[in-house]
Amino acid sequence: MGFAILIAIIVIIYKVIDFSVGYNRYKASNYYQSTNNSYLSVYFDKGLNGEYSLYQYLQPFESMGCKFLFNLYVPRNNGKTSEIDVIMFHPKGLFVIESKNYSGWIFGNESNKQWTQTLPVGRGRSHKERFYNPIMQNATHIRAIRKYIDDTIPIHSVIAFSDNCTLKDVTVKSNVIVTYYSDLLREIKYKLSEINNYSMTPELLNETYNKLSQYANADEYTKFQHINNSR
Repeated sequence: MGFAILIAIIVIIYKVIDFSVGYNRYKASNYYQSTNNSYLSVYFDKGLNGEYSLYQYLQPFESMGCKFLFNLYVPRNNGKTSEIDVIMFHPKGLFVIESKNYSGWIFGNESNKQWTQTLPVGRGRSHKERFYNPIMQNATHIRAIRKYIDDTIPIHSVIAFSDNCTLKDVTVKSNVIVTYYSDLLREIKYKLSEINNYSMTPELLNETYNKLSQYANADEYTKFQHINNSR
């Protein structure tokens, strides 16, 4: 057997083992229990993969009594829906998280409607893509859920970018958290350390979770309507 073939076989075995370990870890996670997304869909879908990666970084909060909801389609007053990636329910408030599984360089200002993603295309050239300001996007999400929960509950906005990208020039002056997946745990812990005047009772936390959980695990028609209304 040639050396190259042996290396190829070892690589394949390693990938199979890695896939199997990842599959078992995924099936045991609360993310799977909440979403019922198949491991293959999470493995190959960029958006779902980023969402699951984000959850893995936040998983330590579960030991603190936090709960999570994913992929909520929350009705708005205009008949449309807001698609919310992740909500973390903490005694000190709700953290509404917009996940951006992007690569390249990211440029944006909190006050600008459009942000820019710059991607290399080879030979020193680059390609620019515009995307809607995620801070404004998440503000819409927060307005959508506000009408369904107790007015006293604080809601914190978080924009989380994949570590595959670089926040090259991003200007934020408000209390919105804009960070990388890998820094989420630290950033949210710091935010929590600043909140000393509020604590949700376990009863209110569970009540709020149950109210919003009806908008998770949306059917295909709801997802289709959301996409159609977003055009």
